[in-house]
Amino acid sequence: MPKRAAAKKKPSKKPSRFYIPYPLMLCLLLCAGVFLAAWSFGVKADDLLVTASVKGSPITAKAVINTPADGSHFTAVPLTVTGSCPPNAAYIEIYDNGIMAGSTICEASSTFQLQINLLPGANELTAHSFNVTDDEGPVSDRITVYYDVSPAEQPGNSGQAPGQSGSGSSGSPHTPPLLLKTAFVYKGYYVNQPISWPIEISGGMAPYALHVDWGDATDSVISRKSSGQFNLEHTYKHPGGYHGSYTIKIQATDADGNYAYLEFFVIVNAKTSQSVGSIYNKPPPSLNNLRSLLWVAWPAYASVVVMVVMFKLGESQELIRLRHQGRLKRT
Repeated sequence: MPKRAAAKKKPSKKPSRFYIPYPLMLCLLLCAGVFLAAWSFGVKADDLLVTASVKGSPITAKAVINTPADGSHFTAVPLTVTGSCPPNAAYIEIYDNGIMAGSTICEASSTFQLQINLLPGANELTAHSFNVTDDEGPVSDRITVYYDVSPAEQPGNSGQAPGQSGSGSSGSPHTPPLLLKTAFVYKGYYVNQPISWPIEISGGMAPYALHVDWGDATDSVISRKSSGQFNLEHTYKHPGGYHGSYTIKIQATDADGNYAYLEFFVIVNAKTSQSVGSIYNKPPPSLNNLRSLLWVAWPAYASVVVMVVMFKLGESQELIRLRHQGRLKRT
């Protein structure tokens, strides 16, 4: 009698070592979304410290730019901007073509004055007012001024006089203009406390040289081999002027002799029982490019979420179809 062939037992399929259940995958995606949102919108412990503090009196009126007049033309920079501060304003930031060009404290007379750089051609200026807790009020009316660059000061000419801002580099008319940027908060420091302030230099032609006037009869010369961010560091030995303010003026020049200018202020006072807390506990300003780069990650994150959800829905629909056709038995 022939022997019956023994049935071969199919080996059981072991789950992959890298198998991730869908509920866990969706949970991980949700957590990634929460962290991405937190970094993108700047929700940090430092921010919570500021927002938890007592808010300053709100600003309800606009700042006013008195000079220069709308439509004015200029042939040299820096340009002096003056105006009036609205009630409850602590400081003013001047924006040029959407970029913060400098900050200045509001004086006791409710006026402001600072010098800014200009870009060749049209410059749209607006004044943004803030209270002591950095809450912004209404933006001023816009004025447009023009920086008329002579042929001798066109991009690539290195023979211009100090204080005149050209752009570009020799033989490269498309080189971006030389720019100085910073971020600003109304922060206080103590006498003999080192301060660190973020600066970004871009455009022009490296290397760069910067002259910093600290406002306390001292200055510094800084060399930068390439564009990018760096921190200015200084220690003040005495309290500043009005409300402890010191005006910091920075002039940068690139390898082609093009100039850029930036002006802002810091608050420095002696440490007393009245000065503890408030603006002295604020975190320093930050030029956080990572936060702007994170916005690029949102489309990729959304694509991954949609792909996972659609794959799961497609798998579920396929299983239902196979069961209806009797080709798949429930286990």
